[in-house]
Amino acid sequence: MFRYPKGSIVKHKTGHIKGVVVNVFDQGDSPTGYYIKWDDGNHSYHLESDLCWANIDRPKMHYTQQSTK
Repeated sequence: MFRYPKGSIVKHKTGHIKGVVVNVFDQGDSPTGYYIKWDDGNHSYHLESDLCWANIDRPKMHYTQQSTK
């Protein structure tokens, strides 16, 4: 099971930049990896240990689709 589902807003542990999880690579015994779209427009791949939630109070999600309600 992975920690950050697709659409989660995360930040890199070494900086203040935030990004959205675009894709999750869960490969069994291998460490889980995440493809992130950062606020500055760049994309990169990171292991779960490189990331943390963008807000320590509670996880936040980024939804790209409009609600049908």
